[in-house]
Amino acid sequence: MCILCGSRQLLQKRQFFHSHRAQPMAVEQVLSDHDSEDEVDDDIADLEDRRMLADFLDVTKDEKLIMHMWNSFIRKQRVLADGHIPWACEGFSRLHGPQLVQNPPLLWCWRLVMIKLWNHSLLDARAMNTCNTILEGYQPKKKTF
Repeated sequence: MCILCGSRQLLQKRQFFHSHRAQPMAVEQVLSDHDSEDEVDDDIADLEDRRMLADFLDVTKDEKLIMHMWNSFIRKQRVLADGHIPWACEGFSRLHGPQLVQNPPLLWCWRLVMIKLWNHSLLDARAMNTCNTILEGYQPKKKTF
């Protein structure tokens, strides 16, 4: 019997689990060239994010929610560089605009996040204006008589 065949048989007798998801893996997955070390399980990351934010005692419920929404959006959109922040803010405003305009305290929190990004030179006035214009588009139209 060849050495590789014996090693494979030994591997088939063991149960392997994914390092991040803790799910069982087939032998083919273990032996494949694909490295899943950099994969992110969004559900697990969201759970960890919520758990971390729950530890903050001096933060309101809306502040925690906007932080979670932003963290989740940034992770899923793979925003990696400072230069990506303007389009990320615009995308966030488009995606969550309807929810934000229905909850004024949450909308206020989002505007404060944008101000903080502007203070750190990560967001310019044009991008902030674009985001606010997007959000205004989701505001209910006021009837005039």
